[in-house]
Amino acid sequence: MAARSPTEIEDAAQNAPEDALSLAAAPPASPSVTTALKHAPMGIAIFDDQMRYLAASRQYLTDQGMSPDTPLLGRRHYDVFPEIPQFWRDKHAQVLAEGVELREDEGDRYVDGEGRVHWVRWSMAPWRTDDGRIGGLVLYTEMVTAAVEARRRLQAAEARYRALFDQAAMGVARVSGSGRFLEVNDRFCAITRRDRETLLASTFMDIAPGEDNVATVVTQGLALLTGEIDTYALERRVEGRDGPVWVHVTASRVDPGDGRPYLVVIISDITARKQVEAEQQHYQGQLRLLINELNHRVKNTLATVQSMASQTLKTEADPLTAFEKFESRLLGLSQVHDVLTRESWHGAGLRDVAERALAPFVPPEAPERLAVEGPPVWLAPGGALTMALIFHELATNALKYGALSSRERGGGEGRVVLAWTYDAATRDLALTWTETGGPPVAAPTRRGFGSRLIERSLRGELKGAATMDYRPEGLVCTMRATLSDPVEAAGPLGAG
Repeated sequence: MAARSPTEIEDAAQNAPEDALSLAAAPPASPSVTTALKHAPMGIAIFDDQMRYLAASRQYLTDQGMSPDTPLLGRRHYDVFPEIPQFWRDKHAQVLAEGVELREDEGDRYVDGEGRVHWVRWSMAPWRTDDGRIGGLVLYTEMVTAAVEARRRLQAAEARYRALFDQAAMGVARVSGSGRFLEVNDRFCAITRRDRETLLASTFMDIAPGEDNVATVVTQGLALLTGEIDTYALERRVEGRDGPVWVHVTASRVDPGDGRPYLVVIISDITARKQVEAEQQHYQGQLRLLINELNHRVKNTLATVQSMASQTLKTEADPLTAFEKFESRLLGLSQVHDVLTRESWHGAGLRDVAERALAPFVPPEAPERLAVEGPPVWLAPGGALTMALIFHELATNALKYGALSSRERGGGEGRVVLAWTYDAATRDLALTWTETGGPPVAAPTRRGFGSRLIERSLRGELKGAATMDYRPEGLVCTMRATLSDPVEAAGPLGAG
């Protein structure tokens, strides 16, 4: 390609003006080439080796912010654009000196004379004369500012999304329409106690087993994917490696526009809250039970006190003696109330009840006169009160007439053994009160209040019975009862 002089270029432009197109090169361009250059959809400029314009397309003029009739032929590029950065000057010089082709397909930043930022995709290539000498260069430009800015906005949005996704305080996952995990963040892995590889190879139904859970996930997921609902939230138990985990789940539909919508699932760990709720429900249930039990026991206690007062006053003509007996029986009743209060009215150990009820009847200097033997047995509150009253009546009788009586009454050396056995399978409790070493015993001519209280109490509260055997060497009272509740091996405080 032989280069023309500037005079020949100007003559060619005057003889064949082409709107916003200035064309100059050797050999002369055909009309079809001229037309193609004029309407090229990209910026094209042809320079000589001094960077003087030989030709420029209409799109080039438009991209440079110039009018279509701007005269460029023969003018140096750097005179038209004096503000052009050194970066571009160096690229032009490299192409003209080395004959290399340069290009930037992604786009380079360019600031025009008014300070506006543009992004341009470009390429440069040398053109040569017939003798092979570099005659100049051809510059191709395409303004891609809108595309680059859109791409940068998208990249910024993706970076923000990635930061939010990865650093979110809650578990976040993208789930396909089939329920398979597409992406999970670190917090999602931590909450479900599973590693990322395991989750990405599984579905949401895999970590939320159970017919109810799977049915809900599938039904709600389909409703989301079909657009029936926009979002849904629920609480579910998922299976982690270390056991079940309760999570609050929020799922929303995302439609990227490619016909393949997916779900964004956000979970938060609510296991601690669920544990607290379960404990609150348990304690509320215990409180209701306690209140109901207290109401029941107060009524029963008042009825017992009324019965004791009535029977004591009927059988004792002397008011002072009647008062002493009534006071003693109330004291025995209060002893077991202390035990039940200590155990929050959940019950009491049989040994604790016996020792509390019988302690006032044994001299401190002779503790060997009373022996309590038997395995640990836990009594419900009603059973504990009943046994306390029975033990008090037996001890009162032994203190007045039997093995615990004083020397003045023919005693002093007597001894009482309270023993029991328990069958956990049938919940049958068998007790024996055995007196020895006291005054000679004879069967009473009439049944007293104590005997009636023992028999009635066992028959009512503990569905049992009592037998009195008045042997000469001492009373033997055999009692049996059936405990209404399963007996624990030990009470809350380990009482027997």
